[in-house]
Amino acid sequence: MVKAPLKPRFVALGLDYLVILGWLAVLAVAALAGLSRLFGASLIADDLLVTGLTVVPVWLYLSVGEASAGQATLGKRRAGLVVTTVDGRRPGPGRVLARNAVKLLPWQLAHMAAIRMFHAPGEMSVAVVAALTVCYGLVLLTLVLLFARRDRASAHDLAAGTRVVSRS
Repeated sequence: MVKAPLKPRFVALGLDYLVILGWLAVLAVAALAGLSRLFGASLIADDLLVTGLTVVPVWLYLSVGEASAGQATLGKRRAGLVVTTVDGRRPGPGRVLARNAVKLLPWQLAHMAAIRMFHAPGEMSVAVVAALTVCYGLVLLTLVLLFARRDRASAHDLAAGTRVVSRS
């Protein structure tokens, strides 16, 4: 099991973000076509709508790819990487779902903060500050772990017992 060097990991990240941006472009067109009328009813409704339209599809994209026989998203596959358990086995669906839930938690927290700022422009509530503090703290922790750990395990890898390694 060979740890994945940083360059292929960032290549995989960039390629996967292109896929994600494609989905976000579809949502932008839908918003222009009238989807935006669904927003603004309540905080809870907006949280559910944004989570359902952005976070859940990305979570599924990442998880389906990493739980597949190829053990990789499109970006990881192209960069020659796979997700494994700590001992090099194929991770089960539960482990991959947990991995990506932790990975996307900062994104979800940022969405929740943005929605609260949309509902109360000019106010910086405790909820917004808390969400953004945890969001940026998790991003920082992930980067520190990625660069500091010999095995390049990030926070989501440690939480799920997974590793990203070069495909053999």
